Amino acid sequence: MTIRAVLLDLGDTLISGNITSGDTETIWEEVYCTLINPCHDSSIPSLPTIRAAIKEHVHNQMAQVWKYKIEKEQDALEMYNIAFAATGFEVDTCFIHRVLELEHKLLYRHLVRVGPTVFSTLQLLRERGYLLGLCSNFCNLTEVVYESLREVKLLEQFDQTAVSCEVGWRKPSPRIYAAICERLAVAPEECLFVGDRLIEDVKGPQEYGMRAILTHEFRQEDPTPEIQPFAVITRLDQLLAQLEE
Repeated sequence: MTIRAVLLDLGDTLISGNITSGDTETIWEEVYCTLINPCHDSSIPSLPTIRAAIKEHVHNQMAQVWKYKIEKEQDALEMYNIAFAATGFEVDTCFIHRVLELEHKLLYRHLVRVGPTVFSTLQLLRERGYLLGLCSNFCNLTEVVYESLREVKLLEQFDQTAVSCEVGWRKPSPRIYAAICERLAVAPEECLFVGDRLIEDVKGPQEYGMRAILTHEFRQEDPTPEIQPFAVITRLDQLLAQLEE
């Protein structure tokens, strides 16, 4: 069947960022001074205390989600509520929303970079008549996700999106692939999926009926005898030649 839609992962496919612990610490220092404790109130938990709670209740939990390929998306708001409560600092959902919004605004403005051939490749794909879909695991508040995509000028590049925090399911759940297909009004057999992860971006899409291409541009997972992509590319613009085959 003819390919009508190209579906792309986000992290390490369209964007990258060699983000160190020092980088995130700098961002959180600004979040802390701007929103959490702008008046240097000694009754508010210290930044290291808050960061330790977030690591325990958010980052460690998400590490398990990735490790065990848990398909049900986690509730970011609930995890951060638990983290702040663990420090003895009671906050409301509006406050957490503002914290996550500022954190990701700073992250995407200063540390995240769109791949060098992304915009030109997406433009050429559109000119050739392909529908473009974004399908990504992104555990956060939906509004924060879309604002982050706007920050790097990616949101407007796509006809439709399906992010896990909005759909409620993570790749490799067939439900998230179904969501993007339904939004684009295409059959799985009409889709080519491009991403950097063997399970989420190759095996999952293939089992749903799509073709899949593995990208090694920012992150490298080698194909296995059991999981073989249609092709492996090292730059996104190499996708164009694969579509001509």
